[in-house]
Amino acid sequence: MKIINPLYDYAFKYLMQNNRIAKKVLSTLLECEVEELTVEQQEIVAVDDTKGLKLYRLDFSATIINESGEKQKVLIELQKSKLPTNELRFRTYLGENYLKKETKKKEDGTEEFFIYPIISIYILGYKVTDIPYLAISIDNRITNTVTKEEVAIESDFIELLTHKTRIIQIRRLSEERRTQLEKFLTLFNQAWTSDPRYIIDLKEVPEGFEDVAKYLQGPVQDEEFRNRLKGEEELDLIFAKQDADLAKARQEAEKAKQEAEKAKQKAEEAEQEAEEAKQEVKEAKQNVASLQVQFAKHLLSTGVAVDQVAQQTGLEITAVEALKNDDLV
Repeated sequence: MKIINPLYDYAFKYLMQNNRIAKKVLSTLLECEVEELTVEQQEIVAVDDTKGLKLYRLDFSATIINESGEKQKVLIELQKSKLPTNELRFRTYLGENYLKKETKKKEDGTEEFFIYPIISIYILGYKVTDIPYLAISIDNRITNTVTKEEVAIESDFIELLTHKTRIIQIRRLSEERRTQLEKFLTLFNQAWTSDPRYIIDLKEVPEGFEDVAKYLQGPVQDEEFRNRLKGEEELDLIFAKQDADLAKARQEAEKAKQEAEKAKQKAEEAEQEAEEAKQEVKEAKQNVASLQVQFAKHLLSTGVAVDQVAQQTGLEITAVEALKNDDLV
């Protein structure tokens, strides 16, 4: 069975524009029931204007059934990137959601403001080297700082100022299908991409997600849709080449920097050695001068004439005379 590759932005946008399927996808990613779902904004945001890289982002307003079995209104921020990108970009867009609020009019005509907890989902088409897992969840865990004990607190202050996070790394998908999440991510299995890579040839249709697979199968024969995916793939190849060229340039620059530092270090060492040699020569001259004076004094004490002392020691006659006068004093 061939489906469009949902790792591609245009294919993923198509997947998530179906409200029923979007609720199923988010319920699987969050491991809770998403009862109601509204797309707040749908856009592709530029990550790097100089390179043209894109970071796909979706914001949802949702009602979920939380761990306590209660209905809860939340904001879901989903960000997806096929290529490695700056984590600061993810954080920047998250910060925008913290500014969001909902306004409702009360019966007396005044306005009431609501803010909701945020759940972040990151779908990555690459491996983060220091996170060796397919999927991880970061949930609020409250600890008494004094006793170091975990405590149970229900607080809007905490709920609204911290957020839960899910990180999914598509390329860490294993052959095992133990959970609903792993079954769902079978639809993203990049090991089954064909030529072209924007088509996935499913070796198996994941149980429970037959409807999603069928939905993704629909555009495979749509020429216009395939052309959009082809254009996205061509851009990816350009970005990949730019990244490779940039990485090579950085390596060469780093190598040149290291060589320059080595040359500088050698120059500094040579300068230090020259300074030390200069000091040694200075000390040697001082030693020779001291020996000349001592020898001259010895010769003068034995009655040798000044001119002869000067001749034998190499000192100036005036210097020898000065030594003789000092001895006389």
